[in-house]
Amino acid sequence: MKQSSAPDSRHILHVVIFFLLTFGTGFLPPLGITPMGMNILGVFLGMLYGWTFIGFAWPSMLCLVALGFTGYADPGKIIGSAFSHPAVLFTIFVLAFTTYCDKSGINDIMAKWCLSRRVFAGHPWVFTAGVLVGTLIIGFLVDGVPAAFLIAGILYSMFHDIGMEKGEDYPAYLLAGVYMAGVLSFACKPWAGQNLMGISALSDVSGGSAVISNITVIAIAMPVCIATLLLYTLVIRFVFRPDISRLANLTRDYLDTLEAQIHAGREQRIAATALVIFLLLMFLPNVLPAGSAIAVFFGKFNMVVAMVAILGVLSFLRVEGRPVFDFHTCSSGINWNVIWMLAASIPVSAALSCDGAGLSKALGDILHSFAAGGNILLFLTGFMIFINIMTQFTHNVTIVLIAVPLIWNLSQSAGLNPVGFSILMFLAAGAAYATPAASTVGALSFANGEWVGIARAFRAGICGCITAIICMIGLGLPLVSVFVGL
Repeated sequence: MKQSSAPDSRHILHVVIFFLLTFGTGFLPPLGITPMGMNILGVFLGMLYGWTFIGFAWPSMLCLVALGFTGYADPGKIIGSAFSHPAVLFTIFVLAFTTYCDKSGINDIMAKWCLSRRVFAGHPWVFTAGVLVGTLIIGFLVDGVPAAFLIAGILYSMFHDIGMEKGEDYPAYLLAGVYMAGVLSFACKPWAGQNLMGISALSDVSGGSAVISNITVIAIAMPVCIATLLLYTLVIRFVFRPDISRLANLTRDYLDTLEAQIHAGREQRIAATALVIFLLLMFLPNVLPAGSAIAVFFGKFNMVVAMVAILGVLSFLRVEGRPVFDFHTCSSGINWNVIWMLAASIPVSAALSCDGAGLSKALGDILHSFAAGGNILLFLTGFMIFINIMTQFTHNVTIVLIAVPLIWNLSQSAGLNPVGFSILMFLAAGAAYATPAASTVGALSFANGEWVGIARAFRAGICGCITAIICMIGLGLPLVSVFVGL
């Protein structure tokens, strides 16, 4: 009894703190924001605390309900909008799809094919870097969300094949890096997320005189993000120092044995075809001529539509009298911790950014006071660090939209290039994965309690953000200077 009392006491303490933050913060004097903003801030802090020290499901449920009593919106509408959001719907369907891929055996085939590459023989850190950079590239070409899910699914099969188990350090930090790569893939895309909104905002505030080209963003962001993942690989090796003995013993003979085990039957070929079709549906709208009839047609296949269409066709097809895809069976792979986390984080992030909360104005005032003269390189470095820290708790699009007018005004008074300044800011806002609230893809690291765990997710996320800042300063600043000037 004495052994269980301490954990019970700690759990009760965490629950009490959760309720005090969630429902008590609104009673405090407003700290430069509106009373509604204080209530929303309490929901956010309670949600973050609950995810960190309690769990994901019931804290998310209560925070969704609590948000409906802050004055932001009706509780029913909040819950309805949360579960109708494309990111939540896609996650439900893609988890079922990745379970199908695993049951079909295609994940096992892909894992064996990846493991059996000769370049990895005796080079586990080359393998690690290859997985992370590969996830980044796939996420850039397609989308960071499905890329992270699909690569993670392959890695689970790989870990099983070489005897690595849940709870070990190497799988945990590698999977955390995969989720980071998924987040960073958005930072490389001029047509997505904070980059798209920021480019548009800069053009508007400058009257069209400050224009950022897509090629410039890619040419600067891609090397910085690749360098971030390579540096994170070194962090895993020299800071976390996990046991990689089973990877280090991948001899050529063993790799040949793995390769000989690769055999694709009818079910595996169908699964591979479905996977390729999904990737094509995600990729084609980015390369087809804009405005053409075929581009408009394929443009209708967003992540949710494409996944539902593929699952529908797979359910229709039969092999040996059975449906290729059975949703009831594959629904066992739907992780409801992930679903509840995403469902709660989306409306809470939107509430933090709404005008009625006053948080955006307060953040803008902080940015203005922060940007007070000083050495230009020191200022840019401090600005990037500040933006990155704030993005761990606030949606990056909100940060970007607040910061762009400030960047334009500072550039006019200090003689800076607003284009280069903005690109650096986009990168800083895009490398957000140190907390569960930082990004939807990065949050998967915290939700994956079986393989990663909260403690490792925080360690990996914080170290990953530090490596990103180092690469932005060491490589991003020179690249911006070369391509557009400072």
